Amino acid sequence: MPGSDPAPAPSTSRVPARAWLRPALLVVGGALATLLLVLADQRIAAIVVAVFSLFMAYWTSPLRSGPHTPLAAAQAREADGRPVTIVLWAPGDPGSARLQAAIRSPREDLVWVNVFKDPAAQALLSRYGGERMLPLALQGEDAAHIDTVTELFAFQDEARRPDSPGDDAAPGRDDPSADGGPDASRP
Repeated sequence: MPGSDPAPAPSTSRVPARAWLRPALLVVGGALATLLLVLADQRIAAIVVAVFSLFMAYWTSPLRSGPHTPLAAAQAREADGRPVTIVLWAPGDPGSARLQAAIRSPREDLVWVNVFKDPAAQALLSRYGGERMLPLALQGEDAAHIDTVTELFAFQDEARRPDSPGDDAAPGRDDPSADGGPDASRP
């Protein structure tokens, strides 16, 4: 039809090639170690090394799916008023893997967003410094690079304090004198 705009193509996020480097090195290193063990007539050790290297290659690769909620759904959940921390993560990122291994059970206050599956999450991550910031925790307007579970819990506690920078209910926000209102000149 003339004058009608074509439907926008859905944006797909791509896994960067460097995300495959660690798994490839694990497979190659495991294959070399397995070969050396077979040549040394250590077949049981060779099998153990081969299985372990294949498992670690999978665990560090983008093939591992892990928990994922679309960023829009996570932000909608946050907008509902429930305290939630959005954690941007990527398969193959060591920090993300450590954090997920430490927090195995589902938590109501955490939402995991895989940046390789969500183009909006990739765009948001690039605004905060890119993949070097993974895993990135977001709560309201606050954001922080998280390395450990302790740092995550400290970030959540700090972001939930009433006087935190991203909190709209902070003291003085509703006070008309805080923004130069009629009582601003009063002591």
